[in-house]
Amino acid sequence: MELEPESPFRLRRLSFDRPEWPFDPRRVPFFYGWVIVVAATLGVLCSAPGQTIGVAVFTDDLMVATGLSRVQISLTYLVGTLGGALFLPRAGTIYDRLGARTMTVVTGVLFGSTLLLLSQLDRAIMALRFVLRADFLAIPISFVVMGASFFALRFLGQGVLTIAARNMTMKWFETRRGLANGVMGLMSSFGFSGAPVLFDLLIDEWGWKATWQILGFSILVGLPAIAAIFYRDDPEESGMQADGRAAPSAPNVRATGRDHTLAQARGTRAFWLILLPMMVSSLYGTALPFHVVSIFAEAGLERDAAISVFLPAAVVAVLCNFVGGWLSDRTTLRWHLALFEVGIILSNIGVLNLHLPWGRYCVIVGSGLMGGMMRLLSTVTWPRYFGRRHLGAVSSFAMAWAIAGSAVGPSVFGFSLQFFGSYHPACWASIALCAVFLLLSPWAGEPD
Repeated sequence: MELEPESPFRLRRLSFDRPEWPFDPRRVPFFYGWVIVVAATLGVLCSAPGQTIGVAVFTDDLMVATGLSRVQISLTYLVGTLGGALFLPRAGTIYDRLGARTMTVVTGVLFGSTLLLLSQLDRAIMALRFVLRADFLAIPISFVVMGASFFALRFLGQGVLTIAARNMTMKWFETRRGLANGVMGLMSSFGFSGAPVLFDLLIDEWGWKATWQILGFSILVGLPAIAAIFYRDDPEESGMQADGRAAPSAPNVRATGRDHTLAQARGTRAFWLILLPMMVSSLYGTALPFHVVSIFAEAGLERDAAISVFLPAAVVAVLCNFVGGWLSDRTTLRWHLALFEVGIILSNIGVLNLHLPWGRYCVIVGSGLMGGMMRLLSTVTWPRYFGRRHLGAVSSFAMAWAIAGSAVGPSVFGFSLQFFGSYHPACWASIALCAVFLLLSPWAGEPD
């Protein structure tokens, strides 16, 4: 039987994507996985303009440029975020075929180009209005353009770049996977904390357009160069082994599970017992900073008190992520899942009792514990439970659900205030859900 010719549109790696180009990782005098950790962290940090903390800095300028109100801008952000989540599982499947190197080079070019195009956002809106010659369509045109812009930012930045960098790191480590995740989380946390300050300084000095141009050009040139030179998808293709030859083994812990397809992973009980609490965390973890001033005002507290909880909570999150990552190499992840759910419950209890002196501390400790464990579980769990072969498909599906939760979180808490006159009903719902998940966490063990 004659074989059909290959389709010219079949996805292929870029021609330079070979382990020995431009150098052989085996010649590095130490385990190359730690180079991967640094390079992957830079890749994650390049996603900052597409993260919520990066987008928020530009909100006021975007309102002026587009003529949209704050509510309308928020709705475009919701639409763009949900759209990005919808397409993310497909991107994960493509990642499994292309690998982190090719995927990041292509995505870096697209993401940098997107930022450059966004710097001309107001001109694009005016051009569309001129072509359509319909002033009554001014708001719908701005809405569509902003929705498409947020889709590109969230899908390429928060989604694809983050998935590629994290999954690549997890492939290079097995028994040290938690430690590698902790180091990566420590470095990226400091970077993300400084990103809004940097963006704000650039806007004050050069304006929002020039800031997006600076960021876009830097990512367009810098990120593909970093990925092309330093990224390697996994150690096996370079003739190496995960963790390096001297890697210690953790007793009674399987570092990498049997390979599952996405359909097989979704068929396991553990997958949903871990994913659903992540959705609740994303929902609450986005709603809290979005409404934090209003939440504290409900308890009779000032704006300064509301803003002051974020720095200590970030410190707690970094410590929990690093220590939890180190411990995860030696223990079952069910303990980390339980602590994660306790953190969500504790933070919500703090919101319910902000009028009392200890309520604020519950918010700080609970939010920090929730954030640190979320970062750990969303990275380490999927290769530990479901293997590496389909890691992109599995992790991107999970991230899509988490992003969807973050997209609707502010609306859920906003509706709670609108219809019940308080944020407390939404907090009680979060507590009830996580209490059920906490009781079920012992059944969230690794699949056979």
